[in-house]
Amino acid sequence: MADFLGDPKFPNKAMRTSSKALKIAYFQELYKQYSRLEFSRPQDRPFGIAGLEKRLLNAYSTVGGYGVFDDGNDPNGGLFHRSLLWRRGEANGDSSEMMPIEFDEKRNIHVPSWSWMAYTGGIQYTDPPFQTAAWETQDIIPPWTRGHIRHTSSIPISGILTIAATVRKYVIAEEESNEVKLVFDRGRASGSDGHLAYCVIVARSNERRSGNRLRRFYVLLVELTRKRNADGEQTYRRIGAGFMPGRCIDFDTRGISAKIV
Repeated sequence: MADFLGDPKFPNKAMRTSSKALKIAYFQELYKQYSRLEFSRPQDRPFGIAGLEKRLLNAYSTVGGYGVFDDGNDPNGGLFHRSLLWRRGEANGDSSEMMPIEFDEKRNIHVPSWSWMAYTGGIQYTDPPFQTAAWETQDIIPPWTRGHIRHTSSIPISGILTIAATVRKYVIAEEESNEVKLVFDRGRASGSDGHLAYCVIVARSNERRSGNRLRRFYVLLVELTRKRNADGEQTYRRIGAGFMPGRCIDFDTRGISAKIV
């Protein structure tokens, strides 16, 4: 890892490995360390790493930004899904809340809620162990490629990137708490004590017994905003990430088609 971060021709050394797991570990470690740096101006958080991020995108032959890679819905990929499953850090010295950064409106900058660069504070990742999970290709659509493996880099005219997703209700019973790990960006929120809340499925374990009930689902936690987009669709913002068994998720009713802003 020191070799990777200290490479004067970054990230050449990292690209010499054929291990996909190691390449993922490289970018996750870089972002975890960077997220814990102190800025005199928090608004500079997305820009201080922009040069390194661009090099990584080129090296990984993918598109993306704001700390998220988009390799389409390649079942053998996973860069998008793994980079999206960041969560508030729980290491010593990490804050108990990630506070939203207020960007200067005059700079016309919109950092989406699904990016850790929109907040202050350290991060880590809720990663499925390798080869144990299937990536979701229906309930969540990558924003740059729109799910296609061929990279389109299609950014809307507005410049605002949104993730098309199916939002589902979930509820956690007290007796299921030992099978659940939900980390909210800003402390506890609805859904953590048996109340109704919303999630978006990012991945599911390969366990197929009893259908979805016993499988582990890796999810983003979201909440409804007061705004609809230009197409009249409901918009949601990310508020956390984690995992839970399928029996906690409402599959009996149709999910809500929405955009995560």
